[in-house]
Amino acid sequence: MMLTYLSTMFMIFVDRLFLSWYSTQTFNAAVQAGTMGWGFLVGVATLVAMSEVFVAQYNGSGQFDKISKPVWQMAWVGLFSTVFFVLAGIWVSPLIYPPEVAPHAYDYFRYILYFGPAIILIHAFNGFYVGRATTKVIQWLTILGNVVNVILDPIFIFGWGPIPTMGAKGAAIATGIGSLVQLFVLISLFLSKKNHERYATRALSFDFPLIVRLCKIGLPPAVFVSLELLGWGIFYNLMARIGPTHIFVASVCQSILLLFLAFGMGLEKGVIALSGNFIGAGTINKIKGIVRASMIMIWSFTALTVLFLILFPDFIIRFFINDPAAFDLFTTGADFSTMIGEVTPLIKLCLVFVTFYILFENIRYVISGILTAAGDTLFLLLSGSLSLWFFLLVPAYVISYFPELSVSYSFFIWLVYSLVSLLIVVVRYSMNKWKSKTVIAESTPIPTSETQT
Repeated sequence: MMLTYLSTMFMIFVDRLFLSWYSTQTFNAAVQAGTMGWGFLVGVATLVAMSEVFVAQYNGSGQFDKISKPVWQMAWVGLFSTVFFVLAGIWVSPLIYPPEVAPHAYDYFRYILYFGPAIILIHAFNGFYVGRATTKVIQWLTILGNVVNVILDPIFIFGWGPIPTMGAKGAAIATGIGSLVQLFVLISLFLSKKNHERYATRALSFDFPLIVRLCKIGLPPAVFVSLELLGWGIFYNLMARIGPTHIFVASVCQSILLLFLAFGMGLEKGVIALSGNFIGAGTINKIKGIVRASMIMIWSFTALTVLFLILFPDFIIRFFINDPAAFDLFTTGADFSTMIGEVTPLIKLCLVFVTFYILFENIRYVISGILTAAGDTLFLLLSGSLSLWFFLLVPAYVISYFPELSVSYSFFIWLVYSLVSLLIVVVRYSMNKWKSKTVIAESTPIPTSETQT
């Protein structure tokens, strides 16, 4: 799952890297609009991904005939979302990013929404594999989608032959096509004869009561992740309002951050799958082992982030600021080397904050994964939303009125927000209320040899 998320995040990273070579203004616009656009998408994707929680507990309790049902219900939700995303792309895009004022952001935002249903359906069908802890299929398919994106990005962004230069719009289209290829193969595998014989994957059904149960568990984290990403979108808009240096430094650091977040996001999915299986099998005591193993992995990964982001950050930074022709962020008369000399130390300082932010987030991912697997998602919504507003957006809004402050203050706010959010979920986990929860309460856990394996 870590490799899967790395492939997905690398797709976004490559989009931004090519756009930084195309134009820094386009790059900054894509970061702002992309963060806002993914706020719309990831919320619904998180909702449909709750199929994995039900699949995990059905798998752990040995109810294999029920495994495909939650997958199909969330696929229906994904299909129904098509209407929303197409209409949002047409009508909402110009309201948030007027094309005459922010044409690059407008193009990127609306095309991300147009391809949104494909990305959402991928998460719905991924639940079939994540819940059963058989994720190699997802790994190879995301790599396939990533390869398609890497090939198409330079063609659509810069133009080639009869294909015109499309800039930010081209990056979004390349990502969308990569997702469509991935979705087509994923559905084909899901409907295969082997999967149908064991899990009845071709038994397409519409079960409204089950959709309600899935939404009851999935809506809180879906709403929270939407609010969190929309909050980050507001944060980047505030950085743009402060000045070009702030938004460029924030954009570079967030793009680098995406690559390293793949570890924690994949770890969380693994924790959800294993914890869900243990809960379904009635062996909840094994979850302590998940926490211990996760902490060892997190500290090992932290050493890696220190190496790349603190000790030797120039290797990654150089990718974004090596082309004077594309560096149109500041006044046109400024010397390129002078601008780089001003920006690079700021990026390095902010990457120190990013390193600690990644550490806190990784621990939070593990604890939140256990709470999610148990169905304790309403708490995550309420606590996360309050933390977002009071410890990220309000302070960021305040410092936006002090443009003379270094951008490093903004990253310190990141760090405080992450630490507070972590402490809240740790306290909740320690209270042990999650141990009395389950998402398949009507089913009696049936430990099996497959579960024990």
